[in-house]
Amino acid sequence: MRPVALLVVLVGCGGAAQRVPKPPPVAEIPVAPAARGAPVSGRTVPGKPSPPGAVLPPPPASVDGCPADMAAVASFCIDRYEAPNEKGELPYALQTAYDGEAWCKARGKRLCTEDEWVRACAGPQGHLYPYGDTFRPDVCNDDKGWKEVSWKNLSKWPRDAALDEATHLYQADMSGARAECVSAEGVYDLAGNVAEWVRRAGPPPHPGYDHVLKGCYWAGCYHNPHPNCTFHNGAHPGTFRTYEAGFRCCKPRTGPGN
Repeated sequence: MRPVALLVVLVGCGGAAQRVPKPPPVAEIPVAPAARGAPVSGRTVPGKPSPPGAVLPPPPASVDGCPADMAAVASFCIDRYEAPNEKGELPYALQTAYDGEAWCKARGKRLCTEDEWVRACAGPQGHLYPYGDTFRPDVCNDDKGWKEVSWKNLSKWPRDAALDEATHLYQADMSGARAECVSAEGVYDLAGNVAEWVRRAGPPPHPGYDHVLKGCYWAGCYHNPHPNCTFHNGAHPGTFRTYEAGFRCCKPRTGPGN
């Protein structure tokens, strides 16, 4: 598995009218990193959406109207961890919003809406951080040092130069590694780690800007003190591929009253 992800750096975000970006094909590799400290080997594709007609394994047993690997929050279910939604795995990065949409759809889910993501992060009490209203250092993976980025190399995706650059930049923790970085309803790593694509709340400012990034990432936020539940980076179209961007999935809850 391979590392890759997004720094929320505003690059090429002019205010002029823009053509509608064409969604790219789903990445051949939802890029995932090797275990920390281990050499990157091969191009494994554990999160690659299955081809049309493929039979996916049955979903985990339902708990409180949600699959067991998802948390029940209000009227929806949300993955407990960033994709691939497995505790102890490193999260995918270098993803576009459309990669996330396709990956979630292949599993009977979808990208979370911005409102769903905020509700899952803030909890029923409306906290500023997943764990409360006061920032606590080291609780979440949000204090790594920023590394200088070669956007020239990243722009060469899917060639090795882009993967090597993203591997060099990657500093995400394994999902669930920080036990206190969890919301009231059991959703992990919403602040820091990898930034997460969600569906934008409200009309987009430009065609193609139907998604935003939430949660900041391992080196903090752009022009914001700390990763929190309210920060919103809407500066990029959903086609934007950057080294710290990942996602998680949502779906409606089932059962009485939902």
